[in-house]
Amino acid sequence: MDKSFSSRSVPIWFMRQAGRYLPEYHILRNKERSFLKTCFNPEVAAEISLQPITRFDFDFIILFADILVIPHALGQNVDFVNGIGPVLDKFELNRNNCNSDKKALKILSPIFETIKIIKNKSLPKKIIGFCGGPFTVLTYMVERGSSRDHKKILNFIKNKPNLTRDWIKKITEISIKYLLEQIKAGADLIKVFDSWAGLLKEKEYEEYIIKPNKEIFEGIKKERKKTKTIFFPRRSKKFIDIFLREINCDVISIDQHLSKKNMDYCRKKEITIQGNLSPELLFAGGKKMDEEVKKIMEKYKNNKHIFNLSHGVLPNTPLENVKQVVKQVKNYEFTD
Repeated sequence: MDKSFSSRSVPIWFMRQAGRYLPEYHILRNKERSFLKTCFNPEVAAEISLQPITRFDFDFIILFADILVIPHALGQNVDFVNGIGPVLDKFELNRNNCNSDKKALKILSPIFETIKIIKNKSLPKKIIGFCGGPFTVLTYMVERGSSRDHKKILNFIKNKPNLTRDWIKKITEISIKYLLEQIKAGADLIKVFDSWAGLLKEKEYEEYIIKPNKEIFEGIKKERKKTKTIFFPRRSKKFIDIFLREINCDVISIDQHLSKKNMDYCRKKEITIQGNLSPELLFAGGKKMDEEVKKIMEKYKNNKHIFNLSHGVLPNTPLENVKQVVKQVKNYEFTD
């Protein structure tokens, strides 16, 4: 069996492992005027992607980019403001107000060059490409940034269901093409981040989370059957049952919610579980962190498992904490 999916030799990488908690990241980030320009600078983005590999020897390379390159490519201006986060311009969400897929992919082409540069390094590491889940991407487009209550997107899907479906379909279609181009450039796996899946009730969850994620999965497997797929329907809670049943993904990336029933299902279907150390515990470090790492390793020892976080690395996370977790996972000895 491939070491990357062995249940006894557990590989490790972290969401947002390439980024702002690393001092070397800021040196490169300051070479460009904006975060988005950094994402679209292949040489710089490739080097940032490799920084955590050099420092910590993670087992996977995650492409340095952002899920909001899709709105940008479709025609909605995206900026990232220090202390605020993403800010998206007002954008008329009608059926015709967006760039064609051809133009969008041309705008996204520097990201494919980034993957090619990483691939040419000939490192014995697998490259993970990614995109945002269609509902999550649409959430940012409607909210025009981060939100605490998500009232705008919830009102949007309630009052404009036909337009919601049109845009989910549009984002799904461009996401499939975007991911296939990443794979063509050299990505070994792809991941779909549906960070706001937990906002929805069951009927809407099936319509806006299950359906588009399944279309992405099938679109990838139709063209690239051997490419491994990772899905992250964050905060799905009880709906993860539906997700796992409907989407036969290779890897399910989890937050803090996964039942014994889910674990048994994953083992039966040979679905790898990815997760799920709390980023807050990683930030805090110390004995509690070490104990939680051990607990996670033991909990999933009978499943295929990739050690990761339940979400992304927090800014200002101490580097020694990251180093300690990597060391602990790589040297871990399971109990019988």
